[in-house]
Amino acid sequence: MDNVKATKNQKEITFPATIVKVIDDCKVVINRGALHEVTEGQQFLLYKLSEEEIKDPISGKSLGYLEIVKGTGKITHVQEQISTIESDKIGPSERRIVRKRTSSPLFYALGGEQEVETVVPSSRLVPFDDPMIGDKAKPI
Repeated sequence: MDNVKATKNQKEITFPATIVKVIDDCKVVINRGALHEVTEGQQFLLYKLSEEEIKDPISGKSLGYLEIVKGTGKITHVQEQISTIESDKIGPSERRIVRKRTSSPLFYALGGEQEVETVVPSSRLVPFDDPMIGDKAKPI
């Protein structure tokens, strides 16, 4: 039982992590890595804390600060003390049609060139909501 408690306390100390670099709207770097047991493919929540403390209206007791979600992502690269998180949300798929002429001997035998049409689905990552240095990240 004490080991479970120690592990939980260690995790509370290890996380939340802090965003230390914003590469672009879809990719950030956090100050946790292999030394903190972060692994590639692990999913994280990015957020910032509200400035206003939330209090229970009846007891007046502090309930903490609201987590304002900025997105979710997956660890794509782990170093000893830092890791890269990339957005894992995919936006609506857009279809792209690619047309090209083929001049295969078979088509020549049938009367010349033929146009081939291919539908290529494309997807794009949904960016995080204004990621900033100092924002928080925690495993989910």
